Amino acid sequence: MKLLGIVLVIFSTSSLGYLFALKYKMRRWILKSMISSLNLFKIEITYSKAPLGEILMAISRSSDKSIKFVFSKTGMILSQNEGYTAGEAWEIALKEWDNGYLKKEDVEILRSFGYGLGNSDVYNQEKNFDLAIELLKRQLSNAEEESKKNEKLYKNIGVLAGLAIIILFL
Repeated sequence: MKLLGIVLVIFSTSSLGYLFALKYKMRRWILKSMISSLNLFKIEITYSKAPLGEILMAISRSSDKSIKFVFSKTGMILSQNEGYTAGEAWEIALKEWDNGYLKKEDVEILRSFGYGLGNSDVYNQEKNFDLAIELLKRQLSNAEEESKKNEKLYKNIGVLAGLAIIILFL
């Protein structure tokens, strides 16, 4: 019975450590996916003559599931012709996107990107995309540094906390 308790304590605390570490991994993944999708979005805006709503829906189909909602929701809002601008639709989608992995700064970059969405000619749109992508790449670099530091730390703390609890009860 004691052995079963020991295994459960170690498993539980280790799992908690891995869950905390997952937050860093997911942030990196979402930032990489968003950069990739924004690059695709930039290409579509530059070379396609399709309406913005259709472009966004096409990008959502090829995007990772972690960021798909933002593009599909924005595309749906624009396709419904309710009078929203692209920036307003993007803002609504960001507010409804339930994402606990990104930092406030990451979301602010995406929000500021939305302000310039669809408000100017193709050349200025490209500049808006380039700025957002560059800022997200910096955030990705920061996320990778944080991840190197903290992922291993949380995993080890989980295991060590389990061992400490077991020692206390023995």
